[in-house]
Amino acid sequence: MADPLLSSLCSICHINDPKYTCPRCSIQTCSLPCSRRHKLWSSCNGVRDPTVFKPLSQVATPSGIDHDYNFIHSIEHGIERSEKQIVEDRGLVHKEELRVARHGPDRRRQQRRHGPSGETPIDRLLDVMKIKVIRAPKGMSRSVENITNWSKHQKSINWQVEWIRTDAERLLGKAMGNKPLGEAYDEAFEEDRRRKLSDDERKVEKKRKAEQVRQRSAKRVKLDAQHKLDLTAIPRLQNPETGSWDIVTANSSVLNNTREESQAPDEEHSPSANLAFYLYRPNTPSSFPKVLIPINTSKPLTDLLRKREVLEFPTIYIFEHGTPLPEDFMLENKFLTATGQAPLETSDADTEDTASSVADSDTSTSGSDSSEGEVDEVDDQHMEGG
Repeated sequence: MADPLLSSLCSICHINDPKYTCPRCSIQTCSLPCSRRHKLWSSCNGVRDPTVFKPLSQVATPSGIDHDYNFIHSIEHGIERSEKQIVEDRGLVHKEELRVARHGPDRRRQQRRHGPSGETPIDRLLDVMKIKVIRAPKGMSRSVENITNWSKHQKSINWQVEWIRTDAERLLGKAMGNKPLGEAYDEAFEEDRRRKLSDDERKVEKKRKAEQVRQRSAKRVKLDAQHKLDLTAIPRLQNPETGSWDIVTANSSVLNNTREESQAPDEEHSPSANLAFYLYRPNTPSSFPKVLIPINTSKPLTDLLRKREVLEFPTIYIFEHGTPLPEDFMLENKFLTATGQAPLETSDADTEDTASSVADSDTSTSGSDSSEGEVDEVDDQHMEGG
């Protein structure tokens, strides 16, 4: 009997008949040890390469069609996994940017010309108010945290704000640009407090508020009955110099005092009542401490940011009113003096031009702009307190 040809035997041991075929390089082996030895000698991973050319006779088979389908499906799955990673996990790009990129260069040019939804009015208002937003690189935490958007209802920027207190953790919250800064902080502080409540504390909070509403309603009914105006008892006094008649309501002073008393507890419990607020100034030399700008919490946030720079979104430091700043902070006026820079100037003409421009572009904001005298006055108050 003739010996079998070596080409018909196992390509590794050349003894036994082959039983296995490598999916990648089609080498035939007789056993698992020979298959492993083949992978080691040939540096083969044994995984089929779906891009290798095959004749039509091998492709037009059930197994060939299954291989092609699995290959195409793996590509789609890989794209979805990559998009989820860069959009949701790492936040490198927005979902809208991916959707626009799929339509090619023409769609991207159109998007740059018209601008994404909401960004055009934001950019217009920033340009009018001369607010410079320094963008962080895509994927950085500062860029991912920036969820500043445009409010069509308020026609204002809804800022993402970073609140930093020395006695509390860092707090991120939204603040409407046309709302006083103090109110925005109170809302962010209250929202954060409610979010940290346990289930039992939420129940106690709900009962307490219900009791407060009941007490206020009862007090209002009592005051209305007690201070009901008597039109027949209104004294009339004539001014001897002008001849005019003054109507004095005896209950008016009582009602005013009652309103002040009812409003006093709310003002006392306001989180921003006894706090001093400072806007952080970015891009200062590392040899200097952090530079802070005293701000007036009764003014809208967008007006406070006029002619200022922010890194993606405003950062506001909060200290107890009347306490000196820590050593790693300094006021802006001292920084400007040390570096020989001119202080920020805002004239009335600039304020009027800004207001008219914003009104014409349908992106008006409430409040007035800070003047140089007002900024210096706030600086003096904080320095005296310090």
